[in-house]
Amino acid sequence: MSVEIRGLTKRFGSYTALGGVDLAVEDGAFYALLGPSGSGKTTLLRIIAGLDFPDAGVVRFAGEDVQGRDARDRQVGFVFQHYALFRHLSVFENVAFGLRVRPRAARPPAAEIKARVEELLALVQLESLAGRYPGQLSGGQRQRVALARALAIEPRVLLLDEPFGALDAKVRKELRRWLRALHQRLGLTSMFVTHDQEEALELADQVVVMNQGRIEQIGAPRAIYEQPATPFVYEFLGGANRLPCLVQGGVIELFGTRLARPAPAGIEGPAFLFVRPQDLTLVPGGGQGSLAATIESVVTTGPSYRLDLRLPGLAVPLEAELPQAEFDRLQLAPRTQIALTPRRFGLFAAEDAPAAAAAAAAEPPLRLVVGE
Repeated sequence: MSVEIRGLTKRFGSYTALGGVDLAVEDGAFYALLGPSGSGKTTLLRIIAGLDFPDAGVVRFAGEDVQGRDARDRQVGFVFQHYALFRHLSVFENVAFGLRVRPRAARPPAAEIKARVEELLALVQLESLAGRYPGQLSGGQRQRVALARALAIEPRVLLLDEPFGALDAKVRKELRRWLRALHQRLGLTSMFVTHDQEEALELADQVVVMNQGRIEQIGAPRAIYEQPATPFVYEFLGGANRLPCLVQGGVIELFGTRLARPAPAGIEGPAFLFVRPQDLTLVPGGGQGSLAATIESVVTTGPSYRLDLRLPGLAVPLEAELPQAEFDRLQLAPRTQIALTPRRFGLFAAEDAPAAAAAAAAEPPLRLVVGE
């Protein structure tokens, strides 16, 4: 079932949690709401579920306005970050709860409830634990019980608020794969809130990047990573170095050095160049059209190396990332003098790219040209 949101606004006193949000979720799609704390992700999810109400705007399910309906009547399954399971009820009864509390006229017969619960426990691979209590389960098992409970009411939309936030890294990774496979099997329209970029890129069909109550960008995971639309998205999604520069006649000048690569058309004057750590080419020594830098420190992350580079004129270190084989080939070490060149970058006019915290609040989409 499709979900349409138009002009959604929500204020808590003087604080604007959502500022005129528009979003269209396609039937059967899996959307991630991604952003830092306080960006409005959970508020948006709760309004869709009917657990909170906006000051302005509309929410439609399959074209039908559901603003006047409470949470029960919207047929939305909601999975909370901390599970919200009933500790005094068994796994079976937790899953059955939403069916048992229905009004008598809408309540399924006991045999039907039993069959439905058993089907769901098999779906989440917990049928052997039906008689246990939440306190006897691992975090991953409790999260699957919470998901089965949300599915028991046969929701039209499934909403998940930081579904893996309370789990350790290994369990999160396992459950992500499992949830993606489950979504493909059920084909249920789903939305989940996360601040974990890897989680959003791995699970979602579409990623909605939010900041300060507004949507910065919507797109497929690969597209949104490779073509960030704003400075905030560039820095938040995957991280990026932010370098002040000057563009004159198509030439990019960084700290007195003219890059060999020409500037893309459309930007002139003061600007900011955004380049990801893995998009920097490093060469020992120096070279024309390259920036001279010194390696300050080296840290290995296993398959790759992260380097902090000191660039004259830049107050903070520049970060670069190299695969292990490339690092070994170049024989790099702290205090080594190197030349660096951005292979791929984003270029924003200075007025479009203020300090990172303020850039996130920009209302119109910012101009971006990506260097190939």
